[in-house]
Amino acid sequence: MPGVTLEVEPYRLPVTSHPASRVALYPHQVAMWEAWTKRPTTLLTARTGAGKTRAAMLPILRRREFGVAVYPTNELVKDQVRAVEGLARAEGVDAAIWTPEVWESKRETHSRAEHLLVPLDGPLLDEWQTRTRCKNRGEALRRVLEPNKPKIVFTNPDILFLILGLHYHAEPLEALRRYETLVVDEFHLYHGVELAHALVMVALARGLRMFQRLALLSATPHPKVLELLQRTIESEVSDCLPTEDGEWSGERMVAHRVGLTGILGGQDSVEEMRRQVIAVKGELERLREEKPERGYLPAVIIVNSVVDAIRLEDRLVESGFRAESLAIIRGLSHRAIRDTRCKVLALGTSAIEVGVDFHCDYLFFEAFEAASFLQRLGRVGRHGPGRAIALLPPNAFQGMASLGGAVDRSTLEERIQAWYPSADARPWFAGTDYGMITARSLGENLIRTVAKDARAKADVLESIRGRLDAILEAHAARLGCEAENQRGKRVFERCAAGKEHARWVEAYCGLNRFRTSMPSVCVHDFSEQRRRGDWGLGDYDADLPTLLKRGTGLAWNEKLQRLTIRGIGKYRRVHASEIFDDEDCGQILETSNFPKLRLYQDGESTPISDLMSRENHVFAVVRKSDVEGRIDWGLPVFESGCYVLAFDGAALLLLEIARKAKQDRPA
Repeated sequence: MPGVTLEVEPYRLPVTSHPASRVALYPHQVAMWEAWTKRPTTLLTARTGAGKTRAAMLPILRRREFGVAVYPTNELVKDQVRAVEGLARAEGVDAAIWTPEVWESKRETHSRAEHLLVPLDGPLLDEWQTRTRCKNRGEALRRVLEPNKPKIVFTNPDILFLILGLHYHAEPLEALRRYETLVVDEFHLYHGVELAHALVMVALARGLRMFQRLALLSATPHPKVLELLQRTIESEVSDCLPTEDGEWSGERMVAHRVGLTGILGGQDSVEEMRRQVIAVKGELERLREEKPERGYLPAVIIVNSVVDAIRLEDRLVESGFRAESLAIIRGLSHRAIRDTRCKVLALGTSAIEVGVDFHCDYLFFEAFEAASFLQRLGRVGRHGPGRAIALLPPNAFQGMASLGGAVDRSTLEERIQAWYPSADARPWFAGTDYGMITARSLGENLIRTVAKDARAKADVLESIRGRLDAILEAHAARLGCEAENQRGKRVFERCAAGKEHARWVEAYCGLNRFRTSMPSVCVHDFSEQRRRGDWGLGDYDADLPTLLKRGTGLAWNEKLQRLTIRGIGKYRRVHASEIFDDEDCGQILETSNFPKLRLYQDGESTPISDLMSRENHVFAVVRKSDVEGRIDWGLPVFESGCYVLAFDGAALLLLEIARKAKQDRPA
């Protein structure tokens, strides 16, 4: 069946000159500048490519502030560091990127810079520790954060979560007190447990007198999350949306015209995507030769799953693309293969759908929900007219066919919201019993770290606990869940008193991370090793649910002391030991009390069971029928006969989903 094509019309915004900037600013950028010193919190919602980064970073650079910018993916961290370096250059601000690699070689350059731009993730922190010869990560982090010069630290929420919980001890937390501003980009991506953590991180930081200013940025905010933010992130949230008021000197193109072709998706989306890309292979290679500049890519491909990305990469190579001409940006891969310089195309998953600024002519993509579709479409048309080819479900294909001709972006966005489902953000979880328990665990980890210090006096610990209680009480009041907070507090008190049914929170606190669920481990993938022709490129971090559902040939290698796999493939049937009954439902259990609990793949016991048993995890069991229709792909659950179970943070969310389902059921 032939595709249907629409012309998505250009999107422009008015601009005006402003003393804060060397370039004309959009209305929302002016609004952000004006609100900077007047409001403690600003919320900026603007379309992809509409200059949210400039809106948030211009005041930090111009006012020579210290800032922390949090992004959901490490790819976006790297992209934004480069973007802010370019922004600073355009504004006449001397800013230098500060990494371990250039720490020694360019010390003079960095000493002269007005601002240091510091990318920071787990591997970079390890590299800082090695190069600075620090005893531990905490000491290295303190040296990176020390306020000897205005800095903007670009990191992920995991690092900030660990700092606030004193995982790196007190010195990095003390260093952050000098940082005036916290910027949280792509806030709409945080759902359920992660959203509860993001909210309490803000509350805790504010309660400890850090980050006097908060800027939240999003292109596609979930309406229910916006409602929650209005209640919880201070009372002075300003949306900073563009207005028609004011005197504007002209217009600037935000998004250029895009020819959008919809293709009806079939049973094999990988093969259909391959056909579409191969049809323009010569054009892509010609564009690469004509435009050799570093920041340019002829095409970007975004698919829904890692498995599809792997299959599509192999099929493209079989169809004539050189392997070295492809930039692969996805999970379950080594970081070294993600470099886009001089490549013909980038192929990835959701890791590249948000924020990353690609200068490309062609976009090939599929999407399974509305926000993802709009984010992915925003990867093309940012620097010039472009073409997008989308694989569509039947209802979206028919909808596009009925539109015909040209369509403005507002109309298209409305139709996409109608054609595609929206992800369930589950913002209500933050105000539940278990939502407040996972929030409180962050503060409890802070107290426990202080308590381990032999010099810590009892009155100091009591003062810290009192302050944390006050912070959490204020947080709960904004959420409207004071009773839930008190119940959560009593669970921790019962745990401290040694009560049997509350001991699980001890294990949970030890495991709790921002993206809390089953852990990730470093694996060696023999298929990736062969694909890349390099042993080292077969190593990467993988989350255990994905390995269970997709990994082939799972094995523990004694010599390597590492989990190995033969590759990533089709879905396996994954289930847990059928050892539960109704008495186990509705409560938090510990794996240490269930030595017979195993995780199976296609009926075979897996070494992941042994990995999980090396430390005590918490889990929850509910009847399948109690959560039917309420569990989506984003929540890692495992079948166990007529039950389902989930581990760690997902366990807390599973119990609240079951409870909410019971409450919503007609009497």
